[in-house]
Amino acid sequence: MAKISEQHIAQLLEQSLDLMLLIDPTDLKLLFVNQHGAEMLKLERDKLLDQATPTLLPELSGPELEAMIELIIETDPSAGETLVTVVRDGVGDDRDFEFRLKKVLIDDKPFIMANGRDVSERVAVTDQVQTMLANAQMESQQDTTTHLFQRETFLQIFRELMEQLRLGDLRLSLMILDLKNLHLINQEYGQAVGDKVLAHVGKLMHHVARPDDVGARFSGRKLCMLLPHSGQQDALVLAEKITRALSRMQYSEFPNLRVHSSIGVAELPEPGEAELLIDKAVSLLRDAHTEVKHEIHRLGLVSLNF
Repeated sequence: MAKISEQHIAQLLEQSLDLMLLIDPTDLKLLFVNQHGAEMLKLERDKLLDQATPTLLPELSGPELEAMIELIIETDPSAGETLVTVVRDGVGDDRDFEFRLKKVLIDDKPFIMANGRDVSERVAVTDQVQTMLANAQMESQQDTTTHLFQRETFLQIFRELMEQLRLGDLRLSLMILDLKNLHLINQEYGQAVGDKVLAHVGKLMHHVARPDDVGARFSGRKLCMLLPHSGQQDALVLAEKITRALSRMQYSEFPNLRVHSSIGVAELPEPGEAELLIDKAVSLLRDAHTEVKHEIHRLGLVSLNF
């Protein structure tokens, strides 16, 4: 079987009708843009390569993109992430692109290959339908800052899952994320910056959540996630991903700002009143708190009977 040289592979990438990007995960710089992709965006390739990736993708902040890339780097090389976001072209127009982001190794060093396709027309039609069907209902159920579920909606879903647990059809775990220094961030930088942090954490939880996971802002600084069909170990893996991303989160305009977190993970072995179970888990997490900036605690089996 004939082998294909690296030069031929580069030529094939150049001829792709999609937008092909190679991103350095250490500084988010663009290392490669195919010529067709640059022409599609009405941009000169040399100018593109001088930009940081967030400049090209205005909906994503640097910390958000860093957190996403960190998760991709940590996963199996055969895995990847699909992302629909805006790309700004050379005349200032924003166009919707669907990207497939995947880790690639070059000389044993990890990089991110992004394969993007213009889906503006498809997204426009989908958005119109989804807007008509879901806006009013979702806005009433979501926290406006994090876009996770509100407390009451979360408790309603929790009670429905308790019924499945009662029937023996479900394994269920709970994760509680406490942003320990959010009140200090609000005091030092202002409420608007605190809300920005909350919004980024909400996006992070959306990103790491699986299709069946249910996330919510349960109180001012506490966010929760229910993990159906999962044990405590599954919740622990998710907590570790979130902790790694939070530890890397930085803001260029506030270089000293850091987010401190405490996460508790528990398995719920038997049904009980949803709010009381959360209160018990929060109490266990509070008792386990330390001065460590980022901590994860196994809360074990949480039940109202022991």
